[in-house]
Amino acid sequence: MSGELQSMFDYEPPDPTKVEKPRRRRREQRAPTTRRAVILRGLVRLALLLGGSVGSVVLIGWLVARHSGSPLGDVLPTAFYFAGAGVGVLAVLGGTGVGRSYRSYGSYGAEAGVPRQRAVNSSVFFGLLALFLFGLGLALDYLL
Repeated sequence: MSGELQSMFDYEPPDPTKVEKPRRRRREQRAPTTRRAVILRGLVRLALLLGGSVGSVVLIGWLVARHSGSPLGDVLPTAFYFAGAGVGVLAVLGGTGVGRSYRSYGSYGAEAGVPRQRAVNSSVFFGLLALFLFGLGLALDYLL
């Protein structure tokens, strides 16, 4: 017991006069002002999201093909089918509001439906992503 009590007395509070470094702030990006810039930024974001999802599915398919000993051409379409099905389930569940409460207490008017609109928008995006992945799996199945 004496060791436990002794460790309590070894604590020294931090010096309040010591100057802390200010946190680094992320550089704020300005919102695009022209229609062309808005469309270009949206297309870049879409390309990054599609490229990242396709790259991750290809990586997982390559790992499965490597460990199972089967050729990548046989595994890759199946990986895209499973990815499309998984994202499709996410789209359906995200649009129905499973696990979320859309009732925002204290807000009236146009702001009351914002979380629901955001959920529907993300559900539509995930549905289109699921169709894209499934279609890419069909294309690979046809070509390979």
